[in-house]
Amino acid sequence: MNNFHMQQSDYNFKEMTDEQVVVIAQQEQNEFAIDYIVNKYKNFVRAKARTYFLVGADRDDIIQEGMIGLYKATRDFRHDKLASFRAFAELCITRQIITAIKSATRQKARTTQFLYFFK
Repeated sequence: MNNFHMQQSDYNFKEMTDEQVVVIAQQEQNEFAIDYIVNKYKNFVRAKARTYFLVGADRDDIIQEGMIGLYKATRDFRHDKLASFRAFAELCITRQIITAIKSATRQKARTTQFLYFFK
């Protein structure tokens, strides 16, 4: 039996808590665990992204930022802390989206100032 098949059948993620799945993803670099979390939370990310708007950006850009936040949550979650993974993920997703919006807004302001300088 190859390693790919064994990893897939070693765990039943549906019977585990999100915290347990994330620990497996972190400790074993288990791609199936990461995929499970991403698939479980992708609609949550979309719902979060829907509440934000960025001039000149596609909705998919905001969703992508949310997915980066989800990845960071999976990478940085500490199971020894009292927060649930869901609460930590929500915080990371929200922060990533807001940071992207602030960054894009600053960049747009700089461009506007630069263009105004040449008028």
